[in-house]
Amino acid sequence: MRHLAEAQPSRPALRIEAEVRRTRQLLEKGQFTQALSAAQALLSEVPENRDVLYLIAVSERYLGRIADALATLERFERIHPDYGRLFQERGHCYRAVGESLAAVEAYRCAVTLNHTLLASWKALGELLRSLGQVSEAEAAAAQVAKLASLPPAIVTATNMFLEGEVYPAEQLVREYLQKHADDVEGMRLLAQIGVKLDVLDDAEFLLESVLVFAPDYHAARYDYANVLCQRHKHARALEEARTLLRVEPRIGRSERSMPTPASGSVIMRKLCGYSASCWRTLPSLRICTCPSPMR
Repeated sequence: MRHLAEAQPSRPALRIEAEVRRTRQLLEKGQFTQALSAAQALLSEVPENRDVLYLIAVSERYLGRIADALATLERFERIHPDYGRLFQERGHCYRAVGESLAAVEAYRCAVTLNHTLLASWKALGELLRSLGQVSEAEAAAAQVAKLASLPPAIVTATNMFLEGEVYPAEQLVREYLQKHADDVEGMRLLAQIGVKLDVLDDAEFLLESVLVFAPDYHAARYDYANVLCQRHKHARALEEARTLLRVEPRIGRSERSMPTPASGSVIMRKLCGYSASCWRTLPSLRICTCPSPMR
Protein backbone atom coordinates (compact mmCIF):
# COMPACT_ATOMS: atom_id res chain seq x y z
CA MET A 1 0.00 0.00 0.00
CA ARG A 2 1.15 3.49 -0.75
CA HIS A 3 2.38 5.55 2.18
CA LEU A 4 0.80 8.92 2.89
CA ALA A 5 2.96 11.44 4.73
CA GLU A 6 1.63 12.67 8.04
CA ALA A 7 1.82 16.38 8.77
CA GLN A 8 4.41 17.22 11.40
CA PRO A 9 2.97 18.66 14.64
CA SER A 10 3.77 22.27 15.51
CA ARG A 11 6.02 23.23 18.42
CA PRO A 12 3.06 24.18 20.69
CA ALA A 13 1.39 20.87 19.89
CA LEU A 14 4.57 19.01 20.81
CA ARG A 15 4.65 20.82 24.14
CA ILE A 16 1.03 19.86 24.85
CA GLU A 17 1.81 16.24 23.98
CA ALA A 18 4.75 16.29 26.38
CA GLU A 19 2.55 17.70 29.16
CA VAL A 20 -0.09 15.05 28.49
CA ARG A 21 2.57 12.33 28.83
CA ARG A 22 3.77 13.87 32.09
CA THR A 23 0.21 14.02 33.43
CA ARG A 24 -0.38 10.40 32.43
CA GLN A 25 2.75 9.41 34.34
CA LEU A 26 1.40 11.16 37.45
CA LEU A 27 -1.75 9.06 37.15
CA GLU A 28 0.27 5.87 36.78
CA LYS A 29 2.18 6.75 39.95
CA GLY A 30 -1.08 7.24 41.85
CA GLN A 31 -0.58 10.99 42.22
CA PHE A 32 -4.19 11.75 41.34
CA THR A 33 -4.46 15.25 42.84
CA GLN A 34 -1.35 16.41 40.99
CA ALA A 35 -2.55 14.75 37.79
CA LEU A 36 -5.91 16.53 38.03
CA SER A 37 -4.28 19.90 38.62
CA ALA A 38 -1.93 19.42 35.68
CA ALA A 39 -4.74 18.33 33.36
CA GLN A 40 -6.98 21.21 34.38
CA ALA A 41 -4.14 23.66 33.69
CA LEU A 42 -3.76 22.15 30.22
CA LEU A 43 -7.51 22.37 29.61
CA SER A 44 -7.35 26.16 29.78
CA GLU A 45 -5.02 26.06 26.78
CA VAL A 46 -6.69 23.26 24.81
CA PRO A 47 -10.33 23.12 25.99
CA GLU A 48 -11.36 20.46 23.47
CA ASN A 49 -8.31 18.20 23.72
CA ARG A 50 -9.46 14.59 23.93
CA ASP A 51 -6.56 13.29 26.02
CA VAL A 52 -6.77 16.13 28.51
CA LEU A 53 -10.51 15.69 29.08
CA TYR A 54 -9.98 11.96 29.51
CA LEU A 55 -7.21 12.47 32.08
CA ILE A 56 -9.40 14.86 34.05
CA ALA A 57 -12.26 12.37 34.19
CA VAL A 58 -9.97 9.49 35.22
CA SER A 59 -8.32 11.60 37.92
CA GLU A 60 -11.70 12.69 39.29
CA ARG A 61 -12.88 9.08 39.45
CA TYR A 62 -9.77 7.94 41.31
CA LEU A 63 -10.27 10.79 43.76
CA GLY A 64 -13.82 9.57 44.40
CA ARG A 65 -15.37 12.59 42.71
CA ILE A 66 -17.76 10.51 40.61
CA ALA A 67 -20.30 13.29 39.98
CA ASP A 68 -17.53 15.57 38.71
CA ALA A 69 -16.14 12.78 36.54
CA LEU A 70 -19.56 12.13 34.98
CA ALA A 71 -19.99 15.84 34.33
CA THR A 72 -16.58 15.94 32.63
CA LEU A 73 -17.55 12.92 30.53
CA GLU A 74 -20.80 14.61 29.49
CA ARG A 75 -18.83 17.60 28.24
CA PHE A 76 -16.34 15.21 26.68
CA GLU A 77 -19.10 13.39 24.76
CA ARG A 78 -20.41 16.61 23.23
CA ILE A 79 -16.99 17.18 21.68
CA HIS A 80 -15.79 13.61 20.99
CA PRO A 81 -18.90 11.39 20.77
CA ASP A 82 -17.12 8.52 18.99
CA TYR A 83 -14.30 7.95 21.48
CA GLY A 84 -14.68 4.49 22.99
CA ARG A 85 -12.60 5.13 26.10
CA LEU A 86 -14.98 7.90 27.10
CA PHE A 87 -17.77 5.33 27.48
CA GLN A 88 -15.44 2.86 29.18
CA GLU A 89 -14.62 5.52 31.76
CA ARG A 90 -18.32 6.25 32.20
CA GLY A 91 -18.84 2.55 32.81
CA HIS A 92 -16.11 2.58 35.46
CA CYS A 93 -17.82 5.54 37.16
CA TYR A 94 -21.25 3.92 37.25
CA ARG A 95 -19.75 0.65 38.42
CA ALA A 96 -17.95 2.46 41.24
CA VAL A 97 -21.29 3.65 42.65
CA GLY A 98 -23.11 0.35 42.09
CA GLU A 99 -25.23 1.37 39.09
CA SER A 100 -24.79 -1.88 37.20
CA LEU A 101 -27.35 -1.35 34.43
CA ALA A 102 -25.97 2.08 33.56
CA ALA A 103 -22.46 0.64 33.63
CA VAL A 104 -23.44 -2.17 31.24
CA GLU A 105 -24.94 0.33 28.81
CA ALA A 106 -21.79 2.44 28.90
CA TYR A 107 -19.48 -0.55 28.43
CA ARG A 108 -21.58 -1.74 25.49
CA CYS A 109 -21.16 1.66 23.85
CA ALA A 110 -17.43 1.46 24.51
CA VAL A 111 -16.89 -1.90 22.81
CA THR A 112 -19.16 -0.98 19.92
CA LEU A 113 -16.89 1.99 19.18
CA ASN A 114 -13.63 0.21 20.02
CA HIS A 115 -13.66 -3.56 20.29
CA THR A 116 -10.08 -3.69 21.64
CA LEU A 117 -11.09 -2.27 25.03
CA LEU A 118 -10.27 -5.30 27.15
CA ALA A 119 -11.33 -3.71 30.44
CA SER A 120 -14.80 -3.07 29.05
CA TRP A 121 -15.23 -6.63 27.82
CA LYS A 122 -14.06 -8.02 31.20
CA ALA A 123 -16.41 -5.70 33.08
CA LEU A 124 -19.29 -6.65 30.81
CA GLY A 125 -18.68 -10.34 31.42
CA GLU A 126 -18.69 -9.87 35.18
CA LEU A 127 -21.68 -7.52 35.34
CA LEU A 128 -23.84 -9.46 32.89
CA ARG A 129 -23.20 -12.68 34.75
CA SER A 130 -24.21 -11.00 38.02
CA LEU A 131 -27.40 -9.81 36.31
CA GLY A 132 -28.22 -13.33 35.14
CA GLN A 133 -27.53 -12.65 31.46
CA VAL A 134 -25.32 -15.71 31.06
CA SER A 135 -25.23 -15.99 27.27
CA GLU A 136 -24.17 -12.38 26.85
CA ALA A 137 -21.61 -12.78 29.63
CA GLU A 138 -20.14 -15.76 27.78
CA ALA A 139 -20.04 -13.75 24.54
CA ALA A 140 -18.09 -11.03 26.35
CA ALA A 141 -15.71 -13.65 27.77
CA ALA A 142 -15.20 -14.97 24.23
CA GLN A 143 -14.16 -11.48 23.13
CA VAL A 144 -11.65 -11.33 26.00
CA ALA A 145 -10.22 -14.65 24.84
CA LYS A 146 -10.14 -13.49 21.23
CA LEU A 147 -8.18 -10.35 22.13
CA ALA A 148 -5.77 -12.43 24.21
CA SER A 149 -5.16 -14.70 21.23
CA LEU A 150 -4.21 -11.87 18.88
CA PRO A 151 -0.64 -10.56 18.54
CA PRO A 152 -0.18 -7.57 20.86
CA ALA A 153 1.05 -5.42 17.95
CA ILE A 154 -2.21 -6.02 16.08
CA VAL A 155 -4.33 -5.19 19.13
CA THR A 156 -2.33 -2.01 19.72
CA ALA A 157 -2.48 -0.95 16.07
CA THR A 158 -6.21 -1.65 15.92
CA ASN A 159 -6.76 0.46 19.03
CA MET A 160 -4.73 3.29 17.49
CA PHE A 161 -6.75 3.08 14.29
CA LEU A 162 -10.10 3.10 16.10
CA GLU A 163 -8.99 6.08 18.17
CA GLY A 164 -8.14 8.06 15.05
CA GLU A 165 -4.36 7.61 15.13
CA VAL A 166 -4.31 6.34 11.57
CA TYR A 167 -0.70 6.98 10.59
CA PRO A 168 0.90 5.50 13.74
CA ALA A 169 -1.39 2.48 13.31
CA GLU A 170 -0.29 2.09 9.69
CA GLN A 171 3.37 2.29 10.66
CA LEU A 172 2.97 -0.31 13.41
CA VAL A 173 1.03 -2.80 11.30
CA ARG A 174 3.51 -2.43 8.42
CA GLU A 175 6.38 -3.20 10.78
CA TYR A 176 4.49 -6.25 12.02
CA LEU A 177 3.73 -7.51 8.51
CA GLN A 178 7.39 -7.25 7.54
CA LYS A 179 7.99 -10.15 9.96
CA HIS A 180 4.60 -11.87 9.55
CA ALA A 181 3.70 -11.31 5.91
CA ASP A 182 0.84 -13.83 5.78
CA ASP A 183 -0.93 -12.75 8.98
CA VAL A 184 -4.58 -12.28 8.01
CA GLU A 185 -5.40 -9.98 10.94
CA GLY A 186 -2.55 -7.67 9.98
CA MET A 187 -3.54 -7.66 6.32
CA ARG A 188 -7.18 -6.96 7.17
CA LEU A 189 -6.22 -4.08 9.44
CA LEU A 190 -3.95 -2.58 6.79
CA ALA A 191 -6.83 -2.87 4.33
CA GLN A 192 -9.12 -1.02 6.75
CA ILE A 193 -6.53 1.71 7.03
CA GLY A 194 -6.41 1.84 3.23
CA VAL A 195 -10.17 2.33 3.12
CA LYS A 196 -9.88 5.15 5.66
CA LEU A 197 -7.20 6.80 3.51
CA ASP A 198 -9.20 6.13 0.31
CA VAL A 199 -6.56 3.80 -1.14
CA LEU A 200 -9.23 1.36 -2.28
CA ASP A 201 -7.27 -0.58 -4.89
CA ASP A 202 -4.70 -1.65 -2.32
CA ALA A 203 -7.44 -2.43 0.20
CA GLU A 204 -9.18 -4.64 -2.35
CA PHE A 205 -5.96 -6.54 -3.08
CA LEU A 206 -5.19 -7.04 0.62
CA LEU A 207 -8.67 -8.36 1.41
CA GLU A 208 -8.65 -10.63 -1.61
CA SER A 209 -5.36 -12.03 -0.28
CA VAL A 210 -6.84 -12.50 3.19
CA LEU A 211 -9.65 -14.60 1.73
CA VAL A 212 -7.14 -16.75 -0.14
CA PHE A 213 -5.42 -17.56 3.17
CA ALA A 214 -8.65 -17.72 5.21
CA PRO A 215 -11.77 -18.23 3.06
CA ASP A 216 -13.95 -18.66 6.18
CA TYR A 217 -12.99 -15.26 7.61
CA HIS A 218 -16.45 -13.77 7.23
CA ALA A 219 -15.64 -10.36 8.72
CA ALA A 220 -12.92 -9.94 6.10
CA ARG A 221 -15.38 -10.97 3.39
CA TYR A 222 -17.75 -8.28 4.64
CA ASP A 223 -14.92 -5.74 4.39
CA TYR A 224 -14.14 -7.02 0.89
CA ALA A 225 -17.76 -6.62 -0.21
CA ASN A 226 -17.74 -3.08 1.19
CA VAL A 227 -14.65 -2.18 -0.83
CA LEU A 228 -16.09 -3.72 -3.99
CA CYS A 229 -19.23 -1.64 -3.55
CA GLN A 230 -17.20 1.54 -3.03
CA ARG A 231 -15.29 0.74 -6.22
CA HIS A 232 -18.62 0.28 -8.06
CA LYS A 233 -17.97 -3.42 -8.67
CA HIS A 234 -21.54 -4.23 -7.78
CA ALA A 235 -21.84 -7.64 -9.41
CA ARG A 236 -18.85 -8.96 -7.46
CA ALA A 237 -20.13 -7.28 -4.29
CA LEU A 238 -23.45 -9.08 -4.78
CA GLU A 239 -21.61 -12.42 -5.03
CA GLU A 240 -19.81 -11.76 -1.75
CA ALA A 241 -23.04 -10.63 -0.08
CA ARG A 242 -24.79 -13.83 -1.11
CA THR A 243 -21.84 -15.86 0.18
CA LEU A 244 -22.16 -14.14 3.55
CA LEU A 245 -25.86 -14.90 3.73
CA ARG A 246 -25.24 -18.56 2.92
CA VAL A 247 -22.56 -19.04 5.55
CA GLU A 248 -24.21 -16.82 8.19
CA PRO A 249 -27.89 -17.87 8.25
CA ARG A 250 -28.58 -15.88 11.42
CA ILE A 251 -28.45 -12.66 9.40
CA GLY A 252 -31.96 -11.29 9.14
CA ARG A 253 -33.34 -13.10 12.19
CA SER A 254 -34.51 -11.24 15.27
CA GLU A 255 -31.75 -12.54 17.51
CA ARG A 256 -29.91 -10.44 20.07
CA SER A 257 -26.25 -10.86 20.98
CA MET A 258 -23.27 -8.93 22.22
CA PRO A 259 -21.99 -6.26 19.82
CA THR A 260 -18.98 -7.40 17.80
CA PRO A 261 -16.68 -5.61 15.33
CA ALA A 262 -18.46 -7.14 12.35
CA SER A 263 -21.96 -8.06 13.49
CA GLY A 264 -24.83 -9.07 11.27
CA SER A 265 -26.72 -5.88 12.10
CA VAL A 266 -24.46 -3.85 9.86
CA ILE A 267 -23.29 -6.32 7.25
CA MET A 268 -25.86 -5.72 4.55
CA ARG A 269 -27.33 -2.41 5.66
CA LYS A 270 -23.93 -0.73 5.53
CA LEU A 271 -22.85 -2.62 2.47
CA CYS A 272 -25.95 -1.68 0.52
CA GLY A 273 -25.79 1.89 1.74
CA TYR A 274 -22.46 2.68 0.10
CA SER A 275 -24.11 3.53 -3.20
CA ALA A 276 -27.65 3.93 -4.42
CA SER A 277 -27.07 1.65 -7.36
CA CYS A 278 -25.70 -1.09 -5.11
CA TRP A 279 -28.73 -0.66 -2.83
CA ARG A 280 -31.08 -1.12 -5.77
CA THR A 281 -29.14 -4.21 -6.82
CA LEU A 282 -29.63 -5.95 -3.45
CA PRO A 283 -33.29 -5.42 -2.44
CA SER A 284 -33.63 -8.90 -0.99
CA LEU A 285 -30.90 -8.17 1.57
CA ARG A 286 -32.57 -5.18 3.24
CA ILE A 287 -34.05 -7.35 5.99
CA CYS A 288 -30.77 -7.41 7.95
CA THR A 289 -31.67 -5.53 11.11
CA CYS A 290 -30.22 -7.36 14.09
CA PRO A 291 -26.80 -8.29 15.50
CA SER A 292 -25.15 -11.58 14.73
CA PRO A 293 -21.48 -12.41 15.44
CA MET A 294 -19.37 -13.12 12.40
CA ARG A 295 -16.02 -14.63 13.35
